[in-house]
Amino acid sequence: MQDTVVERVLKHPKYEELVKRRTRVSMIFFAVALVIYSGFILTLAYMPEVFAQPLGAGWTMSVGVFTGILVVLSAVIMISLYVYVSNKTFDPLLEEIVRDVE
Repeated sequence: MQDTVVERVLKHPKYEELVKRRTRVSMIFFAVALVIYSGFILTLAYMPEVFAQPLGAGWTMSVGVFTGILVVLSAVIMISLYVYVSNKTFDPLLEEIVRDVE
């Protein structure tokens, strides 16, 4: 019984749509994260003096600390966006597939 349910899900046209959408969204988020993190690491590796500078005259916070905070915030924002997209797009589609198969 279980094998036939899995086979029906895999053959369902909306499952293919779900996989395509989820893959596309995941790749977009991966590309954005890759650019942010690799930009941060490459700047740190090849231009460390940029991160050592203060944000402004008389400031004690450096550009590196501020940029690190922005990298962490970008991760939190991207996670929140992915959860939102998942709840609004992927979950209803998955529920519809489950209803059709059962």
